[in-house]
Amino acid sequence: MTAVAHHDLVLVGGGHSHALVLRRLSMRPVPGLRLTLISPDSLTAYSGMLPGMLAGHYQRHETHIDLSRLSRAADARWLPQRVLELDPVQRRLLLDNGDQVEYDTLSLDVGATPDLDSVPGARAHAVPVKPVATFEQRWRHLLADPTAARRVAVVGAGAGGTELAAALAQRLGATTEIQLISASELLPGYPDRARSLIRKRLLTAGVRIVEQAPVQRVSEGQLHYNGQPQEVDLVFWCTGARAPAWLAASGLPCDERGFLRVDSTLTSLGSPHVHAAGDCASFPSPLPKAGVYAVRQAPVLADNLLAATRGGHKRPYRPQRHFLSLLSAGAGDAVASRPPWPALAGPWIWRWKDRIDRAFMKRFENLPAPMPAAPADSDAMHCAGCGAKVGAATLNHALADLQTRVRDDIEAGVAQGDDAAVIRWSGQHRLVQSVDYFPAFMDEPYLFGRVAALHSLSDIYAMNADPHSALATLCLPRHHPRLQGRDLRRLLAGAVEELNRASCTLVGGHTIEGPEMAAGFTINGALTAAAWSKEGARPGQVLIVTKPLGIGIQLAAWMRNVHRGPDLDATLATLLQSNGPARAALSTLPPSACTDITGFGLLGHLLELCQHSQVSARIDLNTLPILPGTLAHIRRGIHSTLRDSNDQVLGHCEIAPALLGRPELVAATDPQTSGGLLLAVTRERLEATLAALRRAGADATVIGETVVKNHKAAATITLHE
Repeated sequence: MTAVAHHDLVLVGGGHSHALVLRRLSMRPVPGLRLTLISPDSLTAYSGMLPGMLAGHYQRHETHIDLSRLSRAADARWLPQRVLELDPVQRRLLLDNGDQVEYDTLSLDVGATPDLDSVPGARAHAVPVKPVATFEQRWRHLLADPTAARRVAVVGAGAGGTELAAALAQRLGATTEIQLISASELLPGYPDRARSLIRKRLLTAGVRIVEQAPVQRVSEGQLHYNGQPQEVDLVFWCTGARAPAWLAASGLPCDERGFLRVDSTLTSLGSPHVHAAGDCASFPSPLPKAGVYAVRQAPVLADNLLAATRGGHKRPYRPQRHFLSLLSAGAGDAVASRPPWPALAGPWIWRWKDRIDRAFMKRFENLPAPMPAAPADSDAMHCAGCGAKVGAATLNHALADLQTRVRDDIEAGVAQGDDAAVIRWSGQHRLVQSVDYFPAFMDEPYLFGRVAALHSLSDIYAMNADPHSALATLCLPRHHPRLQGRDLRRLLAGAVEELNRASCTLVGGHTIEGPEMAAGFTINGALTAAAWSKEGARPGQVLIVTKPLGIGIQLAAWMRNVHRGPDLDATLATLLQSNGPARAALSTLPPSACTDITGFGLLGHLLELCQHSQVSARIDLNTLPILPGTLAHIRRGIHSTLRDSNDQVLGHCEIAPALLGRPELVAATDPQTSGGLLLAVTRERLEATLAALRRAGADATVIGETVVKNHKAAATITLHE
């Protein structure tokens, strides 16, 4: 049951301060407070370990905080979006997907990005080191083909640029010419001894250091400084930090580089409801843009955000005069600097730095799970989405003796068991109607509204009908009416986005309060061509699925907070993929039979298709498309609570003994929310069908074939490899 909330605290950005605030709130939840984190990436880099990762000392997963897991542990909504606008008067944020999020209290930790507009050509021809996700993509391309960039320039010789140059020299070796260019001196603001120690190590590694050389222009293959063009293959830009443009555009007081002006309590000078920490905050006495300040600000920020939500007293943040700086110098070497003490260097400094960094990252391991592992107790918490569906055996038992009135104008109804009802309406017109409803798998209304609409539309597409209109049935948690209104607006906005894209008009609905968010839509469709159904498959045809499997398992892992951010990204992308384009792609290539894969899993829906078509099927387990990370979750015992019911379909399967322990079997019965289509097509149309589906963006995969059914036996599915 969802706890009642009355205050929306929204965090924008996944910087160090916010990561630590979320960690604290995961251990000490605050009654009545609803948390939301807006950050475009599921993983955020820890700056202290990033140079070590680039140099090859760490794997990527060791250096990134999983924001999706951290948000789940703190019972916070996670929105993987970017902010485009901030309206402090209406207390509203506009996101890059068109969604709008309202807040009562707002905190910003969005960092800083290199200024690419101060030098002509830099935006077009240089690679900024932030955002880190974009930089990492370019870095991976460089590692894949080092010969494509034999001459690399790093512009900006502060701490970040210096560590990057050292990492480049360590990773790429002597075959790459590396130059480090500074408009002033090496490591401005650092003591002379620290600069001397770093300089010696860079020169030993073969890095060319160019000081007092402001870059005038960047062009294709050239860097212009000291009045001369220098030939380069790749330019990394690490200088001139600026804030995101939407901060200054908000009208809140900002400094000359766009960073939000705050007082000693980390509160905006223009709004008591807005706070900031980390690099995006500008103090009366400017601070260096260093991660150590963000880490030290986190406890003060957490206390002051809670004070803002309760009307309490805020405490001041008092920055330290000096801080310890540990700079990676490549090759397992590092330099330590903390005035007034003399700088030190050597491998032991690197080992010291490594222990500090690993201890910081260890804070984000073993996060608490809001939901325990799936128990056998039938009264325990159950999965949401299509994992909350009533099992096939239970449903069939309830419908077996149901005496429904049969009208002549109903072509398909309960008795036919197809994906949607078909009704002859007003002459030759046929109405296709379907309804779906399920609890939210994530407490994120906009995303859930989109998925609920797409899932409801899927049955209409599986019947080859055109969506026409929709009625909504919605349940909202019992929060404060102000928060309920925000949820309702965002849920409907997400649903209408997908309904509009499908040319389907929302014409009404019904809303109630309940223990948790839930949504469903009755979809009316117009059937203007031949209907697709589960009948029509013939022996010798090919079976195709259009989306990967494993959604139910991934959502179960999410609910138990044992998922991985990148795997969740892939799952969300699959959930938000409409079956409309796949259906449109087959307008001239109609399948022999079709259904969509939802609550009963691949094998459950395939069995229905076989039974209706009077065929059997052979499936190759090795060909099943499965979402990344799903098989690992299965091996750890993660599965949907609908598994036991769905596994009854295995009684209709012929399975070789060697396959009985395979995790793919669990994926094959896993309930799919917003799953793909399952098609039977003739071999003559196979290549054309696959090409059409893939042009439409569907992940079309051949998984098996239909075969002759023993006329005396029930339809069976043979699983092999």
